[in-house]
Amino acid sequence: MWIALEIDDTLDGIQDPVAKELMEEEINSTDPYWTFVQGCLEGDSMAQRGLFDRLLPYLKSAVRRYIWDDTDVQDVLQEAFIRIFRNLHQFDPKKGQVQTWATRIAVNAAITFGMRGMRQSNHEAISNFNASGQREPEVLAQLNAEDLLQRLRALPREQYEVLILHSVEGYSHDEIAALLHVSSMTSRKRLSRAKQWIASRFDLEGGELIPKKTNDHETD
Repeated sequence: MWIALEIDDTLDGIQDPVAKELMEEEINSTDPYWTFVQGCLEGDSMAQRGLFDRLLPYLKSAVRRYIWDDTDVQDVLQEAFIRIFRNLHQFDPKKGQVQTWATRIAVNAAITFGMRGMRQSNHEAISNFNASGQREPEVLAQLNAEDLLQRLRALPREQYEVLILHSVEGYSHDEIAALLHVSSMTSRKRLSRAKQWIASRFDLEGGELIPKKTNDHETD
């Protein structure tokens, strides 16, 4: 009996490193950032710089959906990267990719920053917009980023945040509720009002949002 147990232990000792190596190879092939994460966890400054440089353009784009002043964007990015590197040891490659995980941290930082009542100005272009539903999302889905930028400028902030979080970032209403400290029902209402706001004010003509002729609109 003891001989069998000893053999099993020996086999386990051989198989575990092999299985671990195979898993790491699989992660490396699907997540281009994983190698940098491993280097960061080992204290490699070059890996830290590499991860920062590669994540920066994606996180900056995400933050600019919520923060429009360039100085504030830099402040939020700084906070986001502090959180990312501080919590890098908690990242689980089995649950998703590094970029997705880091983007969520950046979005959370931007929302937290915006909720403090900081000033807002100079919207940046919004890309890859996609919405689901009836008539109004069909209009939104066909807009170019610049037109969408111009037309959503007057949308109430609380509705704008839910619209982007749900339709662009892919957050569920439960996740939005936790992030904004509201109920999931409130999140759904704000999304509905945002879509109604757009549909009541604009028509789609030739890929552009054209203001309706009547100016008798509610403000929220």
